[in-house]
Amino acid sequence: MASQRTGLLAVWTDVEPAAEADFNEWYDREHLAERAANAGFLNARRYQSAQAAPRYFAAYDTRSLAVLGSPAYLKALANQTAWSRRVLPRMRNTTRMIAALASDRGAGLGGAMLTVRLAPGPAGAAPLAEALGRDLLAALAALPGVVRVSVALGVVASLDMDTKRPPRLAAERPDAVALLVEGTDLLPLEGISGGPLRDDALCAAGAGAVLQRGLYRMSKTVLA
Repeated sequence: MASQRTGLLAVWTDVEPAAEADFNEWYDREHLAERAANAGFLNARRYQSAQAAPRYFAAYDTRSLAVLGSPAYLKALANQTAWSRRVLPRMRNTTRMIAALASDRGAGLGGAMLTVRLAPGPAGAAPLAEALGRDLLAALAALPGVVRVSVALGVVASLDMDTKRPPRLAAERPDAVALLVEGTDLLPLEGISGGPLRDDALCAAGAGAVLQRGLYRMSKTVLA
């Protein structure tokens, strides 16, 4: 399965407290299945955390990066459901990252996820992604409790979600790099976050700054 996925849409978000119940119902009962039904999507999965900021994370694996800019997908974005139009404006602190998987080790989907989103140092995003894939992935993937490790190279960090006009791709942070570590549970990922993926180790690999770090537990997955 790992070899099939080369594109990724990742979304970190919070939601207004008054809309949280509606947001969770929307994700579980409509949005994941709707997105997984798009041509070229392999899955749609969401995660929650009591401590991470933002609190919610979602990931969508696609067969290629081109899927996320295809006419069919852009048409789906331009024709949001009534429920989506109600929920989307209530989301807060949202980062959407469209990315190519620069490196990918392991297979399957873990029950927990560590996400580390990075800004590259002076050498740039591509060398950072290459260094992470070369120096870290094999060692991380071999650790007990680790299912899959990926390095995602951001191409576009945000989608314009204004439903009053046609969607467009907006290059908010096209240089971001994300490390995604999937595990059987949170405990082994906590050790990785504070060990091999601590801030100084990532900066030594070429990161300029850690933009976000969070541990999440999977709440639902829909397979295409």
